[in-house]
Amino acid sequence: MNTLSDMKKKPFEHMWFAWFFYLIFPIMSLISKPPALMWTGFALLAAFAAFILLGFKNEKHRWLYTVGLFPIIAFLTITCNPFLICMFFYSVPLISLLPSKQQFRGVLSGLFLSVILVICLDFKQYFDEGAWYMFPSLAIMFYIPFAMRARRKSNELKEKLILANDEIARLATIEERQRISRDLHDTLGHTLSLITLKSELAEKLMLKSPERAMQEVKDIQTTSRAALQQVRELISGMNAISLREEIAQSSAILKSAGIAFETYGQVHEFQAPPMVHNIFGMCLREAVTNVVKHSRASLCTVSLQEEPGDWTLIIADNGEPCKDATPHIPSSGRGLLGMKERLELIDGTLTFHTGRGAGTRLIIRVPRIIRHPQV
Repeated sequence: MNTLSDMKKKPFEHMWFAWFFYLIFPIMSLISKPPALMWTGFALLAAFAAFILLGFKNEKHRWLYTVGLFPIIAFLTITCNPFLICMFFYSVPLISLLPSKQQFRGVLSGLFLSVILVICLDFKQYFDEGAWYMFPSLAIMFYIPFAMRARRKSNELKEKLILANDEIARLATIEERQRISRDLHDTLGHTLSLITLKSELAEKLMLKSPERAMQEVKDIQTTSRAALQQVRELISGMNAISLREEIAQSSAILKSAGIAFETYGQVHEFQAPPMVHNIFGMCLREAVTNVVKHSRASLCTVSLQEEPGDWTLIIADNGEPCKDATPHIPSSGRGLLGMKERLELIDGTLTFHTGRGAGTRLIIRVPRIIRHPQV
């Protein structure tokens, strides 16, 4: 079964039947000819149609079927109608689909020689019939295979690039899983084993030496706090996002969507704890996603203000204002509610401004002194 992707990559193979419609013109030219020439012409047209069909279907022998079209077209043009020289256009898509450069150049040279030969053999008739105005079209015909071939190669390269990026992402995912596995084993494995040993020792000392048992319990508490801190650091490392990196990513996304992007302030020299970088980056990512999907804006700006008491990140656009600025239903960490939940971890606040004709503006403030939750 042919997939949509295959049809996009090889449109001519799936549309070969459309070319048969234009055979009505040589058929009408043959009807008025003597019976012998008429039936000979019909037989050659049948062979012509077969070569077209086989040329689109058989890649291995495509060059052979394409070359086979040239003498048929030359015969019909010379014996029936000089205007049938336009039938050489039938060979153009087949030539553009030839797999190798050698076949492409060779068959294209054959097309050129065939056209020149037909014109030379029937030169006087072309000018007597006033068919000379077709020559510019024939000149363009030799350019079309190059354009078609370049476009097909470009699509193939894009497809290969997509596959390569998918493979890189898959390998990166596998590597990240392996890293997480190593980190969990190296950081938590030893700590949990230590907690197990100390808890067993405290159980044995509970009756014999309560003081020592109490000390072991305190050690277990200290070790468990350290394990919890290790888990937090590990999770923070998994989701670490730099605001500078996210700004570069946002610029690329907005550019691809046709939205201008401008930055103000010290966004590229921003110095803050990794957690602040991470949450600012996640909020910026969510905001830019909303701008691309919903705002219909032509400009998005990001500015960073560093004051003695806090950091302020402002994200604004000149698009349509948001209709619902205060969502009340949780959205799995997405939207404004998701931003507020992230900012609560570092005592940050989110202010949403929107107005008629004024676009949308998000103001995110985070205090420089962050209250860490108690373990």
